[in-house]
Amino acid sequence: MSELLRAYLVTTFCGWSVFPLLHLVLNRLPDRGYALSRCFGVVLSAWLAWMMAGAAGQVLTTAMALLAVLAAGVVCWTLAVLWRPPTGAAQASRELGPGAFLLGRARLIACVEVLFLSGLLLFAWIERRNPAVDPDSERFMDYAMLGAGLRSPGLPVADPWLAGHDLAYYHFGYSVAAFLVRCGGAETARFFTTIVALQHALLWIGAFGIGLALTGRARGGMAAAFFVLVAGNFEWVRQWARQGGVAPFDWFASSRVIPDAISEFPWFSLLWGDLHPYVMALPITACALAFALAESLPVTGAEAASDEGSVPAGGGDPARLHIARAACFALLCGALLATHPWDLPIVALAAPILVLAGAGRRRLARGAVWAVAAAASWLLVVPFLQGLILGNRGLGRVGHRSPPVAWVMAFGPFVLLAALAAVVLIASEHAAGPRARTPGVRARLALVLAGAGLLSALACEMVYVRDLFDSTPLERMNTVFKLHRLAWLLLGLASPCLIERLLRSEARGRWRRVAGWAAAALTMAAALVYPIGGTAAWLRGRAIEIERQDDAPARSALSPGADAEALFRARFPGDAAAASFIARSRPVGGAILEETGEPYTWSSRISTFSGVPAVLGWGNHEAVWRQDWDEVLRRRESIAAIYRAASPAEACGLMQPYSVRWVVVGERERERYGEGVARFAAAARPAFAGGGTRVYDARDICGPAAAGGAVGP
Repeated sequence: MSELLRAYLVTTFCGWSVFPLLHLVLNRLPDRGYALSRCFGVVLSAWLAWMMAGAAGQVLTTAMALLAVLAAGVVCWTLAVLWRPPTGAAQASRELGPGAFLLGRARLIACVEVLFLSGLLLFAWIERRNPAVDPDSERFMDYAMLGAGLRSPGLPVADPWLAGHDLAYYHFGYSVAAFLVRCGGAETARFFTTIVALQHALLWIGAFGIGLALTGRARGGMAAAFFVLVAGNFEWVRQWARQGGVAPFDWFASSRVIPDAISEFPWFSLLWGDLHPYVMALPITACALAFALAESLPVTGAEAASDEGSVPAGGGDPARLHIARAACFALLCGALLATHPWDLPIVALAAPILVLAGAGRRRLARGAVWAVAAAASWLLVVPFLQGLILGNRGLGRVGHRSPPVAWVMAFGPFVLLAALAAVVLIASEHAAGPRARTPGVRARLALVLAGAGLLSALACEMVYVRDLFDSTPLERMNTVFKLHRLAWLLLGLASPCLIERLLRSEARGRWRRVAGWAAAALTMAAALVYPIGGTAAWLRGRAIEIERQDDAPARSALSPGADAEALFRARFPGDAAAASFIARSRPVGGAILEETGEPYTWSSRISTFSGVPAVLGWGNHEAVWRQDWDEVLRRRESIAAIYRAASPAEACGLMQPYSVRWVVVGERERERYGEGVARFAAAARPAFAGGGTRVYDARDICGPAAAGGAVGP
């Protein structure tokens, strides 16, 4: 519970620090950006904290993280005071200060707080039932990245799995996670699952804020939160059809609807539990789109008239507010680029179109400004991009598209909603006359979001991004994976407008109103089958896995509420103690020599749990990130040669190019490289020994200058 309290307090502190500015800048949103303030505050504060750490060349500390939040608050509160209209003008425009607004909209603010807290508690309850960092998923990599960020002396962050190199993987999301750990003064192993839950809680209230803005109703916000995060796809239809009715649920199969690809959606990602960029990017994406909506919506007070197209609203904001929105959008686009660059092109395309489709004057010029803001956003995150290697293989043409039935199942809730709405609303609006068919501003904005979502969903049916899986059956796996979950977000954000049209249908006749409610209820009921059935099956699977453990420590490590490193300690107590010893050692520097092998195994376990770089970690991942196998293969051969060297002198010569400081000799090293690894014992006394694992200081083997060489291939 202390971890949840830390997460709530840290995010609330970050949100309050920026809300006075958002209150002005997002003045066209009904909640003035309150629902999104936590996400924006965390991103801004984390960015400032890392800029400070990078400038100082120091490890990010709790004091530095808190100072960054304070600095963000000083800047935002100062701008809010300077930009606030004079008293007379404020009264004339009915402008309220942040405090008066919060008091005046207490019910709405309470609704946001209850949603955030309930979401955080629910998602944390789920994640606590999957506490372990193990190599069966990308959590192993996530933990290595998080540890590297926590140990990094500023920027760029060193690659934990390729000593001597900067990270070649988009990692701003991990830097934000490291900021949360430091700001909360938390223990990483205890805080890990809370950070995962927090990503979904931020997405939960962010979707609520956008749904509220697009519909003007709290129920619209709830509908957005439901479709974005709670709803599941319709793969269950195929399962039940194959088995002749309701049968035991295969919760994992719903992420593999598309053959040879991954078709995840947020609730599956919640159950899977990775702290991966595609998860951390979703709340940032929603936040960025909220700023574009604030630029596009009518000015408060003219909303109802503008929605009917009768008032040219939206042109009353001072130029500084337009510039401030674009600047905040640029920061969020930069954060997206450094967190998960797959999302940026669609967001950068959708934002100017939202401005063009929205309210206000000079929309073409304002849209151009937003396009420039997105294009220039990389300048704000240059330190996080230094090691990034962009794939240069271009696009490939899809030869085998998704089966239509599989595609429909992948986006089932949105396909069903659109189909039912078409039946109900076409007749309703025809009966209501041409005026009812005139789309208002909000309807146009929802159509833009839906169009962007449809573009994301269909683009991977035409082209795919070439990577190391090219010319294999998995050639478009990553493209489908990345674009489908973005499409789900965009379609989910657009859905509340359609739900609202169904619920307040202007049809003549009771049966049409009933049909509208029935269509909405049927869609949401079908979308709930996976969250209910899939979660129940997942919980049963977790219980079975615990029961299968032969020893009490492993059962305890997999039990709800255990810390993230408990399974590592239970399975490999000597290795866990060695990793802890290396993590605590001073001075910081030098690389770890340890066993490296296949991905999704306990290979590279010492570097993963200590945060100290290894000569080589999961080689498959490094090759994908760097689009090159050459150095991975060279290092793999060098590691084997070192462990099998005939003499300490030969081993020292091979270690020197990699600045090896720690040589690990444990069960995995003996299994892979043979019992000859024990010869290190003849050269030096171990710096650590326990549980069958020994760690040797390379300086004791090779001399004081052993760990001082430049790392190279």
